[in-house]
Amino acid sequence: MDKSKFTRRQFLQSGSVGAAALFLQSHLFPNLTVAEVAAALPEGRQGPGPSMRAADDDGLLALLEQPFDPQPVEIKAAFLGPRAENADWVEGLILEVYRDYVFWRRNFHPEDRAAIQPQDQNRQTHMEFVGRFKRELFTLLGELKSDIPFFSPRYIGHMTADVSLPALVGYLATMLYNPNNVSWEASPITTLIEIELGRELARMFGFGRTPQELAGTWGHITSGGTLANLESLWVAKAVKFLPIAVRQAAIDLGVRGLTAGVEKKKIEEMTAWELVNLLPSAALDLKEALIRTHLEQQTTLSKEEALSQVSDQVKKHDILSRGDHAFFSALTGKDALLPGILCAPQTMHYSWVKGPGAIGIGAAQVVPIPINSDYRMDLSRLRRELEKSLQERRPVIAVVGVAGTTEEGAVDPMHELVALRREFAGRGLGFSLHCDAAYGGYLAACFRSPRGDFRSQEEMQGEYGGWPATEVYKSYAALKDVDSITVDPHKLGFVPYPAGAIVFRDGRVKELVAQEASYALGGRTSQPHEVNIGKYILEGSKPGAAAAATFLSHRVVPLDQNGYGKVLGQTLRIARSFHDRLQQFARTIREEFVLQPLFLPDTNMLDYTFNLVGNDRLDLMNRFTQAIYQELSIDPASPVQTRRFIVSHTEFAYELYNPQVVGAFLEGKLGIRASYFVSAAELSRRRKTGTPGFDNAVIIFRSTMMNLFTLEKVRREKDYIDLFLESLPPLLRKARQTLA
Repeated sequence: MDKSKFTRRQFLQSGSVGAAALFLQSHLFPNLTVAEVAAALPEGRQGPGPSMRAADDDGLLALLEQPFDPQPVEIKAAFLGPRAENADWVEGLILEVYRDYVFWRRNFHPEDRAAIQPQDQNRQTHMEFVGRFKRELFTLLGELKSDIPFFSPRYIGHMTADVSLPALVGYLATMLYNPNNVSWEASPITTLIEIELGRELARMFGFGRTPQELAGTWGHITSGGTLANLESLWVAKAVKFLPIAVRQAAIDLGVRGLTAGVEKKKIEEMTAWELVNLLPSAALDLKEALIRTHLEQQTTLSKEEALSQVSDQVKKHDILSRGDHAFFSALTGKDALLPGILCAPQTMHYSWVKGPGAIGIGAAQVVPIPINSDYRMDLSRLRRELEKSLQERRPVIAVVGVAGTTEEGAVDPMHELVALRREFAGRGLGFSLHCDAAYGGYLAACFRSPRGDFRSQEEMQGEYGGWPATEVYKSYAALKDVDSITVDPHKLGFVPYPAGAIVFRDGRVKELVAQEASYALGGRTSQPHEVNIGKYILEGSKPGAAAAATFLSHRVVPLDQNGYGKVLGQTLRIARSFHDRLQQFARTIREEFVLQPLFLPDTNMLDYTFNLVGNDRLDLMNRFTQAIYQELSIDPASPVQTRRFIVSHTEFAYELYNPQVVGAFLEGKLGIRASYFVSAAELSRRRKTGTPGFDNAVIIFRSTMMNLFTLEKVRREKDYIDLFLESLPPLLRKARQTLA
């Protein structure tokens, strides 16, 4: 509660707005300050009861002071169920949602005459339209039956599964109202909801605990992880070159004496290289120092006027306004800079190549850092690249670590990245540090107690069947020290698409990318309480339903061990059970086939592949694996029901994966000669000479164990893993026959 400015009693005695704000902050928006909630309420907003005046304050205070004691989530009530077992009560809930919405429409100025009269509905054209509408709807429903059964435990493929009931119903309910979260006037309620859930995610990652601490963060919903990653780069680029813009703005404003860096050197005496290697927090502090100094020197200016003048001058000179060519062309002599780079692991999502090209960094400036044998970023190779950048004086815009890689579910050593950033900053090489936790971000809930404390590794391993490993535990503990995090509610949050998210530890960054539009995002008619998310993001129109679905899901399934921790803990246990049983099954078929998991999963994703006993050729192994995959994947020519199980696959390409690591796996675990794993160019040469055995990629099966019901008994005492393993021997033998 925001007790530093207002007490509960003061708010109750202030009237209906204060009482409403206090109630909403306590019950709906606990991560916002009371002042923020009050500012967002219109003056006429009443409290939750018929009278919330001072006469009732003692009873209300008693209500608000009641401790919140959350109970562990009931998993079998949180989802519709593989066979829609919860359909009856959910149907009633959805009908209630629709009826409530109709009631709202009918009671908005009920004195208005109905626009559609019974005689209109009885017209032939009206009835024909309704008939055509129904016919086309039923056609669509029929076509959708050929879609992918993500709800079923028989689907063990990509990073998608059934959505939770709170998220589903929350989305449907809010979709009826169709709020657009780009601006406050198009979404006054869901805007506040989106800001709250950004704070919830920030709290889960350790960026703060109290409303006051969380008010200094910034997070919001995006269309997905790709756009969240792009926004993190957009902001990192702005922060990286901000000090140069501040230096020039200070000259234009006649401000001298600003200092920066460990040595507190005057910025007019610092080179561009020194300025761009300030840490993000120091760069943002420098802009604030310019505002303070300008206000002190211009005593006739109000704070708002000083802020406006500084912001205008900084924006005039920043890289996002000027563009790369004009910005870097102005840096000559000792200020000349080489193009900046981005370092990310070889296992990075493809958006880390697409994004830099979109915002002017350049795809060619992305440096893939090789992986180690655990399929995590090799820190020795990253250190080598940073040393090279320091020697060549090449700016590093950002380093990216991944928590839950797209193809393996691996978790990079974020704690070591934090330490490495600190070390190199002390040596004059600063950069932003981002964690792409689009997939693995929600696992952070497993680490949080209901009070928000970070749990012990021993306690967690006892609950989650040995998870997390020490390196994974340390990585999640270090998330509080990174600058920004991508996390997707529409992955392990079990929320409908589109719902990605980006969270920044220092909320000041949003002002560097702010853009106004008088018709929607500010202007002279704007109100003091307006909060326009669209002012600070890449997107324009965005569905408030996505924010509401995520918000309601968080309310019913909290971001702690009793909520998402219980849900995701079940998937972690399933993944480890699947890994162990794959190994057991491999022993039963070892006379004919080789089955090998890649490694014990860092998250709930498992990679594995197959080979024929006695085969040492990579090309033959890939053909064999591909034949198996054809029996376990969607066939457009056949109904989806013909597939007993559905998996996904990936390929480890020579050019994209550390050849030494992949070669060691091939030779040590699968009996394939490592020398057969070659580059595309070498493969082309080998094929021209007719030399067999070679290939430039390894086909890998990929199973994401997101379905909560995988271990349920489905046929006598057998669960879905049992059924999957039983289905493999005939498929393996059929695939072997295709090679004859």
